[in-house]
Amino acid sequence: MFCCLKNCLNGVLPPQTVQIRREHDPIQLDTSHMGHEVVVIKGGQRACGSGGVIANTPLLQSKSYFEVKLQQGGQWSVGLATQQADLNESKGGFDKETWCLTSENVVYHNAKPLHKLEPNVEPDGTIDTDPAALSKLDTNVTSALVNNSGIPQEGDTIGVAYDHVELNFYLNGTNLNVPVLNVRGTVFPCLFVDDGAILDIVLDNFTFSPPPGFERILIEQSLL
Repeated sequence: MFCCLKNCLNGVLPPQTVQIRREHDPIQLDTSHMGHEVVVIKGGQRACGSGGVIANTPLLQSKSYFEVKLQQGGQWSVGLATQQADLNESKGGFDKETWCLTSENVVYHNAKPLHKLEPNVEPDGTIDTDPAALSKLDTNVTSALVNNSGIPQEGDTIGVAYDHVELNFYLNGTNLNVPVLNVRGTVFPCLFVDDGAILDIVLDNFTFSPPPGFERILIEQSLL
């Protein structure tokens, strides 16, 4: 656990002689709605430890988008959850209150597999590099290769788009084509971690452009 926490804190703690003040981000991971063994740091943007955590703002607008950076591999789940979800579980998608893509490369809801990701590799077995995905990169981000294998790996970015009809997942800007229907209730972004996984939620300044018509999560006052 100490090793996991050390990696989780890597690059977050400033030198002791330097004081850093950050403006409070109103949308972040909600420490009042997380599992007992989850650790949330980096201004409410990073989750590690064991269990689940949801964001503090629901997806109320017509088309919402956020990203999750797979900072370190392990067991993880990414998706949507209601406030009634069991956040002490180490996996998301295994109750009726969560809809998640998992590190098993399967999309689950209520412990039922909805989709299984299929790898997309070149004939020689190398990872595919998608020029279209490269073109979607933010201009401030440089990357020599973009994983387009169809299977998330450490260092990848998972995009999550929800329009109250479908929940869709993206891998480095490419739609994985595993739409989830019948998401019910007031839902929030959720992250589940275990076995050393470290996830960062990205709520603005995205690595990849959102799908057409989708935008960052807005707080309720912004919708008025």
